[in-house]
Amino acid sequence: MIQSIALEFDARDDMEKTASLLWNKYDVTGELEMMPLEDGRFRLTIHSEKQLRDSTLEKLPGKRVQAKSILRDTKKERPADASD
Repeated sequence: MIQSIALEFDARDDMEKTASLLWNKYDVTGELEMMPLEDGRFRLTIHSEKQLRDSTLEKLPGKRVQAKSILRDTKKERPADASD
């Protein structure tokens, strides 16, 4: 089961350090997406194949926010009468 978490940061360095920590210390496998936000902040979205404990997540820097799903957000924007 994939666990999706998103963290926001004020500085790119903090986001990159957190990504490195997840890969190297916590042995997270899966996908990490790093992206700049419009307001000058940065978001790290983690799609982990390994379940991370709440205690581990609390140790990570950054502010925890809702992880965005590209598929979920696309379905919301798609017109009701659109067909595949």
